[in-house]
Amino acid sequence: MFFIPTQQLSPEEPLVIDLGLYKKQSDVSIYFSQHSQLNIEYNSNTDTLVISDNENTPTFSIVSFSANGQEMNLMIRLKDMISHTFTYKPNEDDSLIVVMGGFNDWSRSQLKMEDEDGDGILERTVFLDHIRHEYKFVVNGEELIDPDNPVFVSNNIGGWNSILDLSGLKPLSPGKLFKDKEFNDRFTFVYEPPSDGALLRNIVITLENEILHPDIYDLEMGKIIVHKRGLKSGRLRVTAVDEQDRVVLENHTEIIGDEALNVNRHNDSWYFSVLYSLMVDRFFDGDSENNSIIIDLDLHDFFNFKGGDLTGIYDKLERGYFRDLNVSALWISPLQQQPDSAFTEFVEPYRKVSGYHGYWPVTPRTIDNRFGTDGDFKNIVNNAHEQNMKIILDFVSNHVHQEHPYVKNDRQWFGDVNLPDGKKNIRLWSEETRLTTWFDTFLPSYDFPENPDAINQTTDDAIWWLETYNLDGFRQDAVKHVPHDFWRELTSKMRALNNEKTYYQIGESFGSDQLIRSYVNPGELDAQFNFSIYFNARWQFSGKEANFAQLAEVIENNIIAFDPIHLMGNITSSHDQVRFMAFADGQVDFSDNGTERSFSNPPTFVKNKSSYNKLQNFHALNISLPGIPVIYYGEEIGMMGAGDPDNRRMMRFGDDLNLNEIRHKQVISNLNKLRSEHTALSMGDVKILLAEGSILVLLKTYFNEEILVLINQGPEKEIVELDPRFIYKLNYSTHPQNQLNPNSVSLKPYTSLFLERK
Repeated sequence: MFFIPTQQLSPEEPLVIDLGLYKKQSDVSIYFSQHSQLNIEYNSNTDTLVISDNENTPTFSIVSFSANGQEMNLMIRLKDMISHTFTYKPNEDDSLIVVMGGFNDWSRSQLKMEDEDGDGILERTVFLDHIRHEYKFVVNGEELIDPDNPVFVSNNIGGWNSILDLSGLKPLSPGKLFKDKEFNDRFTFVYEPPSDGALLRNIVITLENEILHPDIYDLEMGKIIVHKRGLKSGRLRVTAVDEQDRVVLENHTEIIGDEALNVNRHNDSWYFSVLYSLMVDRFFDGDSENNSIIIDLDLHDFFNFKGGDLTGIYDKLERGYFRDLNVSALWISPLQQQPDSAFTEFVEPYRKVSGYHGYWPVTPRTIDNRFGTDGDFKNIVNNAHEQNMKIILDFVSNHVHQEHPYVKNDRQWFGDVNLPDGKKNIRLWSEETRLTTWFDTFLPSYDFPENPDAINQTTDDAIWWLETYNLDGFRQDAVKHVPHDFWRELTSKMRALNNEKTYYQIGESFGSDQLIRSYVNPGELDAQFNFSIYFNARWQFSGKEANFAQLAEVIENNIIAFDPIHLMGNITSSHDQVRFMAFADGQVDFSDNGTERSFSNPPTFVKNKSSYNKLQNFHALNISLPGIPVIYYGEEIGMMGAGDPDNRRMMRFGDDLNLNEIRHKQVISNLNKLRSEHTALSMGDVKILLAEGSILVLLKTYFNEEILVLINQGPEKEIVELDPRFIYKLNYSTHPQNQLNPNSVSLKPYTSLFLERK
């Protein structure tokens, strides 16, 4: 069995686990016995385990089971949630009213509002996480923001969402376990109790899914000492429950042999990567002879081909652009052939658009001639590998263009764009239609559940790209719109390839942490983009002054949701979002419609030098958190842009850069280098020492290495006191005038500082 992370049980709905995703072989026989405090049902035919709450459910439970006779253990944590009641006063002609949000993956039917006390006010009570939530009401089929809530934000697809911030209502956090020291014969972990001083009551240490015998560890003076004798490779997990029945934030360590994974010995691991995302058509035009625009007077220049190609990428690769930026992997946008004409969008304002971005494939295994040739792409991959750089390709599996041969020859593989009531199932993102909705009338969506042949063919196409070009993995598009069966089939085929590669798959899903996490497991994807951090952090880093107390709670919740170490993608912008610089520079507001701003009033040049510093701080956070930092092309120079399509401007280089952009690029490069050199930044424990106002201080600990990360996200110089028990060494500062003093540091406005603690 693969490692099974601790599962979170909600107080209001059963926990469903597909254990088949964690089997290394399909013929593993699993047996569960009854549990005294949990309701357990296991279906051996589907490998589905259902665990539900009862009145006596403890905060932490161990569910033991046997796999081919070997004892395994599943950790269950009762989720700490808050009860919140949504209210809505309807008009006389209002009938069906539903509340929806990220907390229920925007289901338009799940949470119906009721007036149980007859006071004319509709209500619905739900259990929610202690974080910032986006939501809206569905009234007679129309989506509306909360009329009684003045706080709302653009959803980046033409509408707005109301904001409910519960981040300040979190109860007292339990203590935490941190890596302390690694010796030749043991690992040590230190327990830091909460403010009420609660001690540990129960300690559980597992390697993969096996509970280690108590003889393997000792408890001495608040430290847990784990002896290395007999340890094998896998995920070492240390967790505990305190005297108040609170579950301590567990600690994870990847063990290779009997040593902790380390950047100095395993620097090719994906844990130590920095990923660079580029859109081929918008990066660099290296061969003007393959340029071919679409001739259509109704097609806005934003949506036409600009000439970027594979030759241009190779040119920058060979000249050391990515090496100098200290990135270790490239994510390249889709390369499949695109249509040669423009198409009118179904939704208002009915603009004509084209497939310059690569997401409208008209062939399964052909590179678009405007991007280049097979040889061009192979040259990129070979050159990247020579530089110890990995290449992942964006793959489109949810849909194809209507000109695709699969549509013409196997129309039954695709769903119907018409709903039973005659409406078009276009861009309906709710839970009820997420597996069937089309992105547009000319982009047929696969009906994979009813067509296993389509799954087999499309996954074979993905494997063809992987093997033909010697790729290192995929960025998977629109993951939540594709069923789990597809991802299981593809990952199974990738695992069956006879080579020594460790492939990496990162997906894109907007939704709740639960939905996003459901695709991240050994049987499907390695990661998805960490939108929980992104959507909260961009608020803090783009404004005039941050409130890091709120973000600190988000970070801690995120560690619980996705584990203390993981491969999720940490972003500052993407090709679907307003560029961060537009927010930071005050040219675009969060309540603006980012897409319409592209046409009506696009942001211009950067007006405030501090905007670069804000982006540097945001990236400084990303390199310090668990996961893989992702740079969207242009972020390294502070490129400006509203929403799609203005966020896809042509990349600029060399003489086209001003002095501020050149300086900013160097800071981003230095931060990437720092990340690549310190295991504590990529896999270290996150200890939040200070999160007050505009000051955030993180201590990243990885056994014998401790890195202190200090961020000032405010307009004034700040003095931060240091622990006088330690000696500090300056590793890097985003501003040359930041000062390290004997017992304090002086931070200029909107700057970061990295210290090594001895």
